[in-house]
Amino acid sequence: MKSYLIGFFIGIFFFIFLFIHTSNFYKNTSSIFFVNSNYNTYLFEDGESILPTKYKYVNLEDIPEELIYMLLWSEDRDFYEHYGVNIKALFRATLINIKNRSFSQGGSTLSQQLAKTLYLTNEKTIMRKVMDMMLAFFLERSYTKDEILEAYMNSVYLGNDISGFGAASERYFKKDLNDLDYNEMSMLVGIINGPELYNPYKYPDRAKNQASILLNSIHGNELIKFDKSNIEKMVNDIQIYKLDYKEDYLDFIYQVKKEEEALNLKGGGYKIKTTFNRDLYDSFTLNASESSIVINNKTGSVESFWGGEYSIFISNKQIGSVIKPFYYALALDKGYTFDTILPDEPMDFGGWRPNNYDKNFRGEISLEDAIVKSINIPSIYLATHIEKSPTDSIEKIKNFLESDIGLKGMYPEDLTLALGTVETNPFELIKAFTIFPNYGLIPKIYTISEIYDRKGNLIYKKYPEIDKKIDEISIKTYSSMNNLLRQVVERGSAKRINIEGIDLHGKTGTPELSTWFSGYTGNKSIVVRVDGVDLLSSTSAVPVAGNIVKNFIYSGYNLKVPKYMNAYDDEQKLDFFEDPITFVSKGMDVIEYLKFSKLKYSTDDLNEKLKEANSQLEYIYPDVVNRINEWKNINLVDFMKDPYSFIQNGYNLRNYLENISITDEIKKKLLNISDEIKYLYPDQASLIIEFISEKGL
Repeated sequence: MKSYLIGFFIGIFFFIFLFIHTSNFYKNTSSIFFVNSNYNTYLFEDGESILPTKYKYVNLEDIPEELIYMLLWSEDRDFYEHYGVNIKALFRATLINIKNRSFSQGGSTLSQQLAKTLYLTNEKTIMRKVMDMMLAFFLERSYTKDEILEAYMNSVYLGNDISGFGAASERYFKKDLNDLDYNEMSMLVGIINGPELYNPYKYPDRAKNQASILLNSIHGNELIKFDKSNIEKMVNDIQIYKLDYKEDYLDFIYQVKKEEEALNLKGGGYKIKTTFNRDLYDSFTLNASESSIVINNKTGSVESFWGGEYSIFISNKQIGSVIKPFYYALALDKGYTFDTILPDEPMDFGGWRPNNYDKNFRGEISLEDAIVKSINIPSIYLATHIEKSPTDSIEKIKNFLESDIGLKGMYPEDLTLALGTVETNPFELIKAFTIFPNYGLIPKIYTISEIYDRKGNLIYKKYPEIDKKIDEISIKTYSSMNNLLRQVVERGSAKRINIEGIDLHGKTGTPELSTWFSGYTGNKSIVVRVDGVDLLSSTSAVPVAGNIVKNFIYSGYNLKVPKYMNAYDDEQKLDFFEDPITFVSKGMDVIEYLKFSKLKYSTDDLNEKLKEANSQLEYIYPDVVNRINEWKNINLVDFMKDPYSFIQNGYNLRNYLENISITDEIKKKLLNISDEIKYLYPDQASLIIEFISEKGL
C-alpha cells in the first residue's frame, strides 16, 4: 500500500512539474500562424515562381468544404467536440501500442499534430506525447477551433519540403485548391499519414492507393457524392506534375536571401518579388569558366547573372585595362584632351619595364587612340602624370577608386595599378562602371523589388536610391568618356561586339588569368569575365558580351517602342506622371508618351507635371531629363507668341526654328521679332537672321 502511495505522489509531482514546464515552454512559443523563413516564395520580375512552391497561405473560408471534411474524417472526426485531446482515440491507440509493443498508433488530434509540427520534434517517445497533449490543451484555450484548423491546413507537412494544402495543390497538380477534384483532395489528405511513404513523386501508386482508401471510406456522404464504382478510374486519372525548375536558379535565391536578412523580416510565408529576368537568363548559357552580370544602371536592379554566386560576388581577379577609363577621366578633368600626345616608347620604372600587348612601340600616340586601342605604355605614362609625381598620381587613382567610387578589392602598392592589377569581382566592377552612363551617380544595387505578406498585402517596395555621387569629375568629362568608350566598341579593342543600331559603350581588359568586358547601352550595364591563361578579350569576353547584348536587345527585352505601346494597354495603365522612375526604368519611351500627353493637358498643366517629374528623375536619369527639356523647347512654348518667355526659360531657339515650317508670313514675323528683341537679346536676334540666310529664305 505504501509503495502505491509513493508511486501516486511521484506521479502527481511529475505531472505538476511537467504541466508547469509545458506552460512555461508554451509562453515562449510563437503564434500558430508564424511561418518559418524557409517557406518564402521567390518570384521573377514577371511574377512567376523561381522555385517550386513550398508554402502558400490560404484562409479557411477559401478552402473547399469537401477538403475540410475529408481531412477531419481522416484525421480527427471529433475535432469540434474535444478540448485538444480525444480520450477515446487516445485510449484505443494505447491499447494497440501495448498489444504491438510499439508507438505505431498515435491517436493524435489536429491540435496535437499542430503542436508537434510547430513546437516539437518527430521523435516517438512518451515524453513527447505528453508534451503535445499538454500543448494542445493550451492551444485550445488560446485559439478558436477555426483558427487551429486554418493554421493546421497551412502548416501540415505534405512531402517534398511542402507545407500546407495551398502549396501542395500548386506543386502536385498545378491547381488552386478550389479547382481540385475529389480524387486530388483525397490524395493530399492521404499524404499526411506518411509524407515519405506516400510521396507522389517517388511512389505515385502508393499515394493513389491511399486516395482510394479514403474515397471508399467516405462514400455515401451527403456533402461528397460520387459513383463508388468509379473510384478506381478517378484515382488512376490523377495527373501528378513533376518539378519544373533549373538548379541554377538557386544562385539567385542565395543572393536574394542576403538582402532579405538585411530587411529583418520576421518569420516566413512571404512572397518576395525579385528583379531577375528569367527570359534573359534562359536565353543564354555560359561555360564553366565564364561569368557575367547585367543590371539596370539607372535603378540598380540586378536583372540576371550567370556563372554562380561565387564567381560574380566573391571571386576576385585582376581587371587589366578595364581600369583605364577611371584614370583617363581623372586626366581629362585635369586638362588633358583627346588630342594630347602621349609617348609610346620603352620605359623603365625602377626596374619595371612594361610592354604593349603587341610588343610594338609607336613613338607617339594621341590620348584618344591610346584608350580606344588599349595601348599600355602611353596609358601608364598618363596614369603617372595626373599629379606632380608618379607616386602621387597612383595614390590619386587608388583613392578615387577605393574611397570615392567604393570599388572593393585588393589594391597593389605600386605603379602596376595603371595596368589594372587591382583584384575585384564582376559585381563590384559593374557598380563602379555606372559612373559613366550616369554621369557620376552610382545607384544602390538590389535584387528585391517587392514583398507581400502571407495575406497578399504589399509590405515592402524598393525605390531606386543613389548610393554615391562622384562630384570630382565634371559632366563635360563624363560626356567625353562616353564618347571614348563608344569608340572602343566602334573601332577599338571591343569592335567585335559592335552591333549596328545599338549605342554600346565599353572597355576590355586582358590580365594574365582572365579577360574582361565592361560596358553599357541605354539603361543596361554588363560585365563579362572569362577565366583562363593566355586569353584575348577580343576572342573570349567580348563575344560572350556580344551574345548577351544581342539576346536582350533582339529578343525585345530592351525594345522601347513596343514596351511604350504596352503602357497604354488596359491591363498595365503605366502612367509617366504617376511614377516617372518606374516608367523610365521599364524602358518606356517618354517622348512618345509626351506626344499623347500634349493632347490631354494645357501647356501650363503639362509644364507643371514635367517640372515635378524632372525633380524625381534629375539625379537618376539626367539623360532623360535632357531629352524632356529638348522636347519642351520645341513643344511647350511658342516663340512666335511669346519670344521673351521663350528666351528667358532657356529654350533652344535653333531647335525651334529647325522644327517649324517657315512660310513667307512666318518669315516676316520672325524678322519683326528679331528687330524687337535685338537690344535685349542681340545673340538671339542675330541667330534668327543667320538662320533665315542659311536656309535661303
